[in-house]
This record gives sequence, C-alpha cells and structure tokens, in this order.
Amino acid sequence: MKLLSIAIPCYNSEKYMRKCIDMGEGRKIIINDKDMLKPDGTLEISDIGLGEAYLGKASYVVYDEEDIDDDLLKLVCARKYNEPLVIARTERFIIREMTVGDLPHLYELYQTLSDCPYVEPLYEYEDEKAFTIKYIENMYGFFGYGLWLVFDKKTGELVARAGVENRSIDGQNCQELGYLVKKSWQGKHVAWEVMNHIVDIAKDRFGLEELYICTVKTNIPSIQLALKLGFTLYAGDIDGMNIYRKKL
Repeated sequence: MKLLSIAIPCYNSEKYMRKCIDMGEGRKIIINDKDMLKPDGTLEISDIGLGEAYLGKASYVVYDEEDIDDDLLKLVCARKYNEPLVIARTERFIIREMTVGDLPHLYELYQTLSDCPYVEPLYEYEDEKAFTIKYIENMYGFFGYGLWLVFDKKTGELVARAGVENRSIDGQNCQELGYLVKKSWQGKHVAWEVMNHIVDIAKDRFGLEELYICTVKTNIPSIQLALKLGFTLYAGDIDGMNIYRKKL
C-alpha cells in the first residue's frame, strides 16, 4: 500500500503549519489560500505560527476544500509515484496516460496503420522515447490532458490512441480532439465510445468551453464521427482540412 500525505492549512491551525509545509523534497503541497501564491508558483507565508516566514514552492494549489476530490487525489498520487493516471473507464475500455514502457505496443498499433494516409508515423525509437518523456512532463504535467492510450478491458490490448491536444486556430490556442484506432478494431465503434467520454472529461474535469476536430476533408469516417458527436463545420477546405467545433 502506498501512503500519500496531503496538508490542508486552515484557520486556527497555525501551530501545525510547519508540519504541513515542511514535508521534504519531492512531496506535494496543497493549500487553500490563493493570496499566498505568487504568479511564479512561489508560496509565501508571512507567519507560520512560530514567528517565522516561509518561502517555497507548491506543486498543487486549491482554493476550496470541495475541490479536493477523488480525481485530485488520484492525480497527486500518480504524479508522486510516476505512474500513469487512469483517465476514464468506458464499458469496454480503459483510457490512461501513456508511459515510455508503452512504446513497443504503440509502434505495433501504428504499424497496422502504415498504409493510412491520414496518420503521421512515429519517430525512430530513441527520438520517440525522448519526445515521450518530454510529452509526459509538459503535456500531462502542466495541462493535465494530452493524447492518451486506450486498452481493451478484457485482454489489455492497446486498441487506440485518443485525447485532447493544443492547436493554434485563427491565432488562438485551442483544444483539439484527436484519435486513431488499431486496424483490427476499426468498425467496432471504438472511437464513438471513447470520444464521447473524452468530450465529457474535457468539459467536466478540465473546464474547457469548446473543442475542435481538424480532419482532412476526404476523411469521411472522421467527418461522420465529428457530426455524430455534435460538432458543426467551423471552416471548410483550409489547405485541404475541414475544421469542426463544438461548444461545451
């Protein structure tokens, strides 16, 4: 069993403040006073109850105790122990973050799509490994979302890759849905089942207000999925791409 310590400083508990924030290198701090947090992430507390000031870093900051829910606890625990976070479970699949250890299976998935003109190939292994390490750190670590992996619940087989990515549209940073499905699983409604959940997650967990789908205008299955998910055409035939948008 893994133990996770969470500190929640509150009124009339000044004498316990040092124990709450001095937890050692690599530990996570959760504190619910936004006035203590500077723009650079530095946590400044003028008096921790012992006539001393504290200046440090907070990995997580929440402003209301109601924000400390199961999703947050799972996130903190996953980051603490460098484990992939399970994003969701659908009827047939598990959606979770990827790890470097998943790369061999990811190459197998992409190999089944080698003749698909809409799928960009992966890098050479060492380059893809370096990219994945940075991706996990920067996308998952900073934004919380990204492209995730989709596994069959029964067999553990990697069947798809799907998620939310950042994309510049009309000069603005927007969030785009993306997915690809292993060839042997195409035609089995994988994308519909998974993307339905991801749309809900984008709204409810990440607070996104709109999503985009960008697809080659000849990719009829992707266009049909976008429309089925409630997206409408935002811009057509932009360098051969159609852009669809959905307000959440």
